[in-house]
Amino acid sequence: MKSFKIVILFPLLFLTGIFPQNLGQSKNPKNEMEVVVAVAANLKNPMEEIRLSFQKQNPEINIKNIFGASGQLTNQIQNGAPMDLFLSADMDFPLALYKDGYTLFPPKVYAEGELVLLSQKEIEKTKSISELLLSENIKFIAIANPRTAPYGKVAVETLQTLGIYEKLKHKFVFGESITQVNQFISTGSADVGFTSFSTLYGNEDKFRFWYQVDPKTHSTIQQGVVIIQSKEVRTEEQKIAISKLFEYLFSAEAKSILLKYGYKIPKN
Repeated sequence: MKSFKIVILFPLLFLTGIFPQNLGQSKNPKNEMEVVVAVAANLKNPMEEIRLSFQKQNPEINIKNIFGASGQLTNQIQNGAPMDLFLSADMDFPLALYKDGYTLFPPKVYAEGELVLLSQKEIEKTKSISELLLSENIKFIAIANPRTAPYGKVAVETLQTLGIYEKLKHKFVFGESITQVNQFISTGSADVGFTSFSTLYGNEDKFRFWYQVDPKTHSTIQQGVVIIQSKEVRTEEQKIAISKLFEYLFSAEAKSILLKYGYKIPKN
């Protein structure tokens, strides 16, 4: 009698939804479409906000952000990493990908960044950034690797423009990305560090000193986005999902978030 009840009950559990009907398949009730985005480290916080804002309007699309230095992400894409979009901290890396056939079209500028000098230490502002950095009180200066991180590249440009690069080389502490530079600054491993202005947003109390670098001392930090050419054939649904996110980056909502973090929006 007991075995008879088990035989009758088990199929009823499938019918009532207590057990999934296809035990070998993963559940995906929303039928979500995933878009993988390679994102320059300086965009970590604003891009997370953009992701949440986008997914509220498009709950069927799941955005997976992968952060790193633009050069490192470029190498990953060239080595076949399955990325759909690439938001770089400059135009050079995505342009190189386009020229080599890794993208569907040339990069488009979505924002312009600002370079700042930050510290979590109490530092008295002097008349110039040169006087500050040459001071004996500043022993370690954090800079992102200029070969892979565009913000590190423009930091070097600034020091060269000011004519103090060679005098400061012994003080440099290089990070692989803006994220690592920010860690050096936050932990006090570096007295000061060159990073993106967006790092300051929401952390005004944490960083007791900041100095906005004169944009005339370095090239404009134009940040470009591209859609990556996939080795596998994308479905129409995938193409639509990727296009929606790309277009959203230029929407009023996304621009508002970028502006909040101190980025400039280029005029079309």
